[in-house]
Amino acid sequence: MRSTSTRPASAVPTVKREADWRQGWILVISGFLPVMAIIALAPTLPTLLGHFRDVPNPALMVPLLITAPSACIALLAPGAGAIADRFGRRPLLLWSMAFYAAGGLVPFAIDNFWAVVAGRVVIGIGEAGVLTVVNTLLADYFEEEARHRWLMLQGVVGSVLGTLTIASSGFLAAHGWQWPFLVYAVALPILLASLAYLFEPEPRRRQGQTGQASAVSPFPYAIAFMVAGVTILLSTIYYVQVINFSVLLKDLGVADPQKIGLSMAIPSIGVPLGAIGFKLTTRYGAGAQIGLVFLGYAIGLSGIGLAPNYQVALAFAFIQQLANGIIVPALIAWAQSKFSFEHRGRGMGWWASSFFAAQFLSPAVVNLMRGSVGNLQGAFLAFGLISAACAIGAGLLRMRAGRLARPHAGV
Repeated sequence: MRSTSTRPASAVPTVKREADWRQGWILVISGFLPVMAIIALAPTLPTLLGHFRDVPNPALMVPLLITAPSACIALLAPGAGAIADRFGRRPLLLWSMAFYAAGGLVPFAIDNFWAVVAGRVVIGIGEAGVLTVVNTLLADYFEEEARHRWLMLQGVVGSVLGTLTIASSGFLAAHGWQWPFLVYAVALPILLASLAYLFEPEPRRRQGQTGQASAVSPFPYAIAFMVAGVTILLSTIYYVQVINFSVLLKDLGVADPQKIGLSMAIPSIGVPLGAIGFKLTTRYGAGAQIGLVFLGYAIGLSGIGLAPNYQVALAFAFIQQLANGIIVPALIAWAQSKFSFEHRGRGMGWWASSFFAAQFLSPAVVNLMRGSVGNLQGAFLAFGLISAACAIGAGLLRMRAGRLARPHAGV
């Protein structure tokens, strides 16, 4: 006798899976992978230049090994976000981590410059997916308050891991040019943990893995362009100190490379403190945080630009780094809040592309400014004044928004 109680599979109730500390920590550690792809090789540049000295124009070509992954993020992150929205977050993240590990370890096995270049492109493809999906999943998994806590931890932990990575890379470089590439093997245990504990967000699970587009509204290009514009502006200023401070220290009389490295490490203490400051100021909203960052840049960059010696420059660089510690999680949280679930992957792809595009724009903009004002210290001052104008503008906009909202407060 045939049963009449059979129900469609879609009618079977499912238990919603909630994210916890395991997913949070996996995403925090995974978020460091794109940063590691750049800083892991930074201390080894002299070793790489020595090994590939026979490559045509090595002074130009070899440094591209460090920056090539960032170019891949700038070019490919929006596409990665579109794939995540259409086909799911988890599959793209797993494949991206696999690409990251494979591309990172290729140079350890093959002693050929163009093979190393190919490996850096592959790792960049992986980075585009990792960075986009990690920031998307943080918003998919966690409510706003918990999300802000994980973004703070990402900033604090990233700073500590950055220091450990640079130290490990320098130690490995002493054994040969290929050995620093071993640090990319850390992606393999992260991949296994992701395979075990990460899951597709619930809205995607209910829709099923059919490959059909889930968007019920057109992609908000106006919002995406706004997010990209603000990110490029802030990130271009962000990189002014990050990229050029070592050169400025030399102009201020610090000639010993070891002393330059130590001097740059001192202000960097401000980054994890700034990440904590991000969490403490989230109650005031993203607009207030962005205004605070512009104020920090105004004080820090102007102070560096007017500093009579490197000791004073270091003090103001600490203020700049405090602002740097706030701005990355603040921009991510702001961008996350601007896109609904069906567009969030693509939106975070636009954000990632904008942030890393600024890494290439900033040196060119600084060189133009230096040519206009006459020297690098004057360029720092100019960017400080631009930041001051932006801080005033952000404050006026916030005051105007408050006045507009006040008449409706009692409604």
